[in-house]
Amino acid sequence: MEFFDIRKVPVSLWRNGAGETREICCFPPATRDFNWRASIASIASSGEFSAFPQVDRVITLLEGGEVVLDAGKAFRHTLKHFQPFAFAGDYTVKAELKQGMSMDFNIMTHRDRCRAKVRVADRTFTTFAPRGGIVYVLSGEWQLGEKLLTPEQGAWWQDGRHTLRLLKSEGKLLFSEITYL
Repeated sequence: MEFFDIRKVPVSLWRNGAGETREICCFPPATRDFNWRASIASIASSGEFSAFPQVDRVITLLEGGEVVLDAGKAFRHTLKHFQPFAFAGDYTVKAELKQGMSMDFNIMTHRDRCRAKVRVADRTFTTFAPRGGIVYVLSGEWQLGEKLLTPEQGAWWQDGRHTLRLLKSEGKLLFSEITYL
């Protein structure tokens, strides 16, 4: 298990200049031909997302105003806070910002190798997928093993089941479990 604080993750600028990405993890590491990848992106202006053929994406708006994702005839969807939205990375998708910058959490999976389920939890739970996953604290305090996680912190793993305990009466946690095909 690896822990992270998003404020300490290196930033990479997008080629089109419309945003930046903080890659949290990638399997296998440091490759464009990944099985799965998790990141947090800041979108500074409207523009097109990079295409990722054979990749399924799940995006969750974390901060900022609503973002409209427009893939022409395929779909048009408005992202709302903490509501994961899945789509094929093959599509040409334009992001239209409604109010200033936004920040989103992204899970990408190679569709021939694995799948991701992304959810928001508001109470103690145990992960089920034994092959991998990631959690990111939105609010509250959460216990994962011996580690206390607070907002903008999280953890990822490649195997095993894990229990996340909400330590206060309220809190939200974004989590994704990875299932290999």
